[in-house]
Amino acid sequence: MEQNRPGFRLRLNLFDAIVILIALAAAAFLLWQRLRPSAPAAAPAAARIEYTIHLRQTLPGTGERVRPGDALVDAVKNIDLGEVSAVRTAPAVRSIINEVEECYTTAEIPGYEDIYITVQASGTVSESQVLVGGGYAVRVNEAVFVRGPGYLGSGEIYSIERGE
Repeated sequence: MEQNRPGFRLRLNLFDAIVILIALAAAAFLLWQRLRPSAPAAAPAAARIEYTIHLRQTLPGTGERVRPGDALVDAVKNIDLGEVSAVRTAPAVRSIINEVEECYTTAEIPGYEDIYITVQASGTVSESQVLVGGGYAVRVNEAVFVRGPGYLGSGEIYSIERGE
């Protein structure tokens, strides 16, 4: 004897139909968001960039070798960093612990000087980075190794000013 088995039959009421339609609409929207072409990114703008490099604890007399008009080059990547526009030297200082007053104080380091080199370069400015010399990313507090005519030094980028 054969048993009479009824076939699968989907019975939906109005509430089930509305829930399914909302789920299909949400899936279609998410798929459209994922597959639609994104807006073209804004091209980086060319600008004149002025930034300052701080060389710490250099030997006395090194600051006299750095002159405005010198071409600076990254000593590691051999990329042009721009042209020196100003130089300032100051006594080398360091934060030390004052154990009597239990705080940090600034003290000079005898026999050394700090050099602040202001560099002007042309580059591109985008929302996320500043590039000089065709691809060198300039960021504040980033370590930099510079080479100029007659001197070599390491320090960090102290400040950046973007121009037009």
